[in-house]
Amino acid sequence: MSTLTKEEKFKAVRDWLKKTRVDSAVVDKTVGVQTNQITPQLLLATASKLIKVNKKEVAPDDRDDLRYSNFLGQEDYIREHVMKDAGRLQAKAKMKMEQKKNLDWFHAGFLSPQIKSVVVGNSLSQNLEGINPIEYIDVASKVTKLGEGGIGSTDSIPDQSRQVNPSQFGFIDPFHLSENIAIGVTNYIARGVRKGQDGKLYRLMLDRDKKPVWVDHQTVLASKCQVPEF
Repeated sequence: MSTLTKEEKFKAVRDWLKKTRVDSAVVDKTVGVQTNQITPQLLLATASKLIKVNKKEVAPDDRDDLRYSNFLGQEDYIREHVMKDAGRLQAKAKMKMEQKKNLDWFHAGFLSPQIKSVVVGNSLSQNLEGINPIEYIDVASKVTKLGEGGIGSTDSIPDQSRQVNPSQFGFIDPFHLSENIAIGVTNYIARGVRKGQDGKLYRLMLDRDKKPVWVDHQTVLASKCQVPEF
């Protein structure tokens, strides 16, 4: 078994860091570094920020700020399950092909469990009775921080997260709230707001020429906007 040299280890770490991706808008807002990958400058700035927060020299960032949020839908979870080979079905298929040298064993629905697992047995899925058609519209606009990949239990919800955050204005409905212990972390997208393929919320805004354009929530929160009077 060969052992990597010190230079080879450094190179492997550098190559791995070059493949990483971070949200440039978030790191620019939190630590003041404009980059979309992990760099030495970003690591130093992050360490410096953490030290200052620990010494109470600066206030910690508002983790519930909407600009730090990424919104995922069913299509995103299906893509993730397929790309990351949930249940290692693709790995099993590859092994069978190498062993049998044919596709006689490959039947319809072999890879279906990767998609079915997003709907069946997933805590984020919701079975609707469908008695009231409005229920479909209601649930279609529902967003939550609970479930797989999020907050695991309602007991773990911070008190601060239950408050209405100013950054939600225009994107999250302030009147349609959950009337249970999930209040604050289960909300509903405001009317006219759409989720983009990049995980951001978009809404129609009027630019300086009074022309309607779709703008994402990070851009809106970083800009000066005027609320029209009716």
